[in-house]
Formats: sequence, structure tokens, C-alpha cells
Amino acid sequence: MRILIVDNSLDPAIYRPLNHWRPYLDGTVDVYRPPAGHFPPIPLAYTHVIITGSEASITQDDDWIVDECELVQILAKGKIPVLASCFGHQMVVRALSGKKFVHKTPTPEFGWVRVELDEFDGKDDPVFGALPEEFHVYSSHFDEVEPLPEGWDVLGKSARCENAMIKWRDSPIWGIQHHPEIGFDDGERLIAAMMERKPDQRELVMAGFEAQKRDDRVTGILVRAFLDYLPEEQEAAEGDAAPGE
Repeated sequence: MRILIVDNSLDPAIYRPLNHWRPYLDGTVDVYRPPAGHFPPIPLAYTHVIITGSEASITQDDDWIVDECELVQILAKGKIPVLASCFGHQMVVRALSGKKFVHKTPTPEFGWVRVELDEFDGKDDPVFGALPEEFHVYSSHFDEVEPLPEGWDVLGKSARCENAMIKWRDSPIWGIQHHPEIGFDDGERLIAAMMERKPDQRELVMAGFEAQKRDDRVTGILVRAFLDYLPEEQEAAEGDAAPGE
């Protein structure tokens, strides 16, 4: 198993996605940071890919964001399983369906929010279906996916985000708007850092802040289901491999 983490953090001193995801991952893990101009070499040799959140806005057109859209298109074409969180969730939609489907949200979410699976599609999904019917996770987002474009299925929602959990029909790509990988301490630290660095957004953050502090710690369940998923092409390749390969 070889895993790629696409780390979209702008300031690793504050937001460290690798620290959040790495404890749950088995096998070889490579990390590349598009905001720093670092992209994985093509062709891609990975079994699974995680695309992280970011302090950036998906509505921007920085070179690295445009280039990352092309990376997502390559992943989709290669049928490589992708799990995308927050900015990554928005990124995969922008890359595969267009920029008009991502924008500033009128209902931002901060703190720990309740997410519920779709009664039918969510529970039947091979990855998100492993999660409880309802669970609480950390959230921190000013942008969202809306409206949901053709080609995507909604697998879960929160009170302020209808398209919180989605899947691309043509390739094994899952997106979750929230941050299941971030716990209490890091979540509070990130909100505090945001308040300090962007005091002009304090009112917006507080308007979307959830006072209840509850985390159902679903990251391990989610990551295990994701890593257990292999497209038919990968399963065939593993079956054909010689012993020890």
C-alpha cells in the first residue's frame, strides 16, 4: 500500500495535516505540498490519496490551485481512490465539475458539528457507510459545494451544509466538508489562530460557531474503510502479482 497526502496547508506552523492523518495510515506515505509548488511526479504510483484542507479559499485562482485541479483530473482518470476533506472536498468538485459549484457559504461552520448519513446512499456506500448514522466532527469552513453538480451523489449532511459528504460517480473519489481527523486540542488551537490572524472574520466565525464540544472520533473507522477499498483494476493487479511483490 502506497499513500499520497496532498498537503494544502499554507502555514504548517499552525495547520499540520500530516500530523492529523499519519497516525491512522499504514504502509508507505508520501507528502507533497502544492502551495509550496511541490507536486508528485507523473505517472502516479499510489494506491490511495488523501487531499487535505487549507487556509486558502477554493474560489481563488492561484497557480497551485489551478495545477492541483489538473492533478485531481489525473487521479480521477486513473481511478485512484481519493478521500478529500474540507478544502480538498471543494477542490475535487471544482476540478471535476467546474468553479461555479464552489463559493463562499452563507452558513459557515466552526467547532464540532453533527453529521448524519443519507438513509439510503450513505449507509450503502463502501467507505462512508462504515461510519455511524450520526456523528460529531470538527468543522472550519467559509466555502462550500453548492449546488451539487451532475455526477455527484450526496451521502451525508449537517445542519448548515447539505452537501457535506459526497461521492463522484465515475471514479472512487469521496469528499467530506468537515475535519474528522482533527481533535479537541488542535481544533481549539486552529480557531484561536484564525481569530488572531483574521480579526475581521471574528463575527462570521462566531455566527457559525457550535458551542457543544463533542467528537465521536470516527477517523480510524473512516480511514480503515477507505484503505480497504480497492478498485477492480487494483484488485486484479494484486491477484496477478508474484509472491513477495
